[in-house]
Amino acid sequence: MKRLWPAIGNAALSRAVTPCLLGGFLLLYVGIAFGSDEPLAALMAVIRSSFLLLALLALIPANLAARLFREAALFLKRRRALAGKGDDAAGLFDDELLLPEHTGFGDHAGRLEALGYATRGTERSLAAWRGASLFPARFLLLLGALSLFGGIPLSLATRVSHREAVLEGEPLPGSRDLVRRIALKEERGLLLARSLDIEVAPEQGGSRHYGLYPPARQRGFYLYPRHLGVAPLVKFTAADLPGGFEGYVILSIYPPGKEDSLRIPGSPYRVLFQMAPDAADPYLTGRITLQFRLLKGDEQVLTGSAPIGGEAAGGGYRLAFPDSRRLVVTDFVRDPGVPLIWSAGVCFALALLCWLPVRLWFPRQEMLFLKTPGGVLACSRAEGGRRGHAGRFHELLDLMQPYRGGEGAAGRVRGL
Repeated sequence: MKRLWPAIGNAALSRAVTPCLLGGFLLLYVGIAFGSDEPLAALMAVIRSSFLLLALLALIPANLAARLFREAALFLKRRRALAGKGDDAAGLFDDELLLPEHTGFGDHAGRLEALGYATRGTERSLAAWRGASLFPARFLLLLGALSLFGGIPLSLATRVSHREAVLEGEPLPGSRDLVRRIALKEERGLLLARSLDIEVAPEQGGSRHYGLYPPARQRGFYLYPRHLGVAPLVKFTAADLPGGFEGYVILSIYPPGKEDSLRIPGSPYRVLFQMAPDAADPYLTGRITLQFRLLKGDEQVLTGSAPIGGEAAGGGYRLAFPDSRRLVVTDFVRDPGVPLIWSAGVCFALALLCWLPVRLWFPRQEMLFLKTPGGVLACSRAEGGRRGHAGRFHELLDLMQPYRGGEGAAGRVRGL
């Protein structure tokens, strides 16, 4: 048991855990892709339905959390050691060498200061460092990965989604907030060439605006617009259809070329609709012309086109479109994992902003000489500029030769 627990701890902290698990899920995705038209959705469904797969996915954030805790603990211990407050520095640095007990520090602090190092000396230690630490960047990177892979299983296990149409002039689904206007605009931004604006009048007054990116939130649900459409007011009359038909019809016919249909209730009639192409985008200009084909059973009895506000007739049939409303087919998603996933993106961006300038212009380099009961522990660590720093560290060890009395180092512990 004494050997088992350290082995389990080393496995939990291993950097190989996350890549191996991700590789396993990638192989599962590849296998599903051979038999599914939507492999990502199928993979999510398989994971959601399997407790074992969810548990394996949850091991990734567990591993990242353990590594994050270890990284923070090592950083704090190293700071204490450089401040002369630690009793032991073994395992905290990249290179460690045990020198004889009678090794002295001499005037090496002045030599290091001349090389641009800051130094701190006590009776039992000499520390030197320069540059900025990459710990904030590593911490943000691990925190971002933890947020991402913590949010994904949370999202898979708790996500609730339903799709509904949001129409102008109608309440927002699930609320009494009125949709005032849906507008598509040419507005070249960082990510998108067009912007969508859904203006809503809340029940308590004022106005709110929902767009494409990032997803807005309404009564606990995130709104993800999927595709645009129109809801024309259709009036249809036929000689064999007393009373005719009248009502707003939701049609997914944008962009021009898409086709949707309306089956007239209680009759053999069906109407196929398309949006007529135009030089300018009909959704942007508001000038929408509907092309239609009227079928009675399998027989086409009328074909034509008419703009919104117009009508077409022939053969005893009449189709009119006196009004139209814009609509957006929208996914309403309740997903507690979304904030974590978005936070991961912020952490990754901040980590890159921290890492790049520090690594290029302020690489961290540290040395520590600490008197221990077994001798003087000489430690070295570099985050960038490793070769030059190693040369200075070796040179300093050579300068300590007179203090070794020709006995040499007591032992090589790690590195070097």
